[in-house]
Amino acid sequence: MVFLFVLLAMIVIAIILFFLRIQIQIVNLKFCSKSSRHINQDYKIVLKLCAFGAIPIFKMCLTKEKLEKIRLKEKVQDIDFTALEKKFSLDRSFWQIIKKLDISIKNINLHIDVGTQNAVLTSMIVPAISTVIAIILRKKVKKFENQIFIMNPVYQNQNLVNIEFSGIFDVKMSHIINIIYIFMKKEKKGVKKYERTSNRGAYGYSYE
Repeated sequence: MVFLFVLLAMIVIAIILFFLRIQIQIVNLKFCSKSSRHINQDYKIVLKLCAFGAIPIFKMCLTKEKLEKIRLKEKVQDIDFTALEKKFSLDRSFWQIIKKLDISIKNINLHIDVGTQNAVLTSMIVPAISTVIAIILRKKVKKFENQIFIMNPVYQNQNLVNIEFSGIFDVKMSHIINIIYIFMKKEKKGVKKYERTSNRGAYGYSYE
């Protein structure tokens, strides 16, 4: 009876995790390369966990003040990215794993202004960037109604990037769990391979 109850609980948890989605909402984020503070002060990042894609069970709102309190910038600066790069080699398999993270865009409002000191260069860069972003949006946006993407060239003989962004992103929790599992499995295989190589080296040395 106890085993049946545990099995039923595990099935229910698995079903909830399968239909659980993480929603990231970015509100009023602005970047200006010409201002002293490149990013505005009144943006918000809202994180939600939604069961069955619609029922919110957890919500967290991050503002600039809250991020400063948890000292996120300092924690990021303390990360040893060189060690991470050695731990997770950026080979083809790494990008195949990342592609499994199927992020969908539910809503987007994106305005970009780009300018350089060379008008010809500006006229070449803007269509190229616009095309790349349009291709990404076409693959990730589920509904195209009420989606806004505007990119403008700025011909003022100066290097300039202005970005205004609001949007809602959505990803399945099961995809994140699957990626974590693949990373752990990949790391475990790498450790075993290293250990086998070390043993062969030790035996080889003993015969000399």
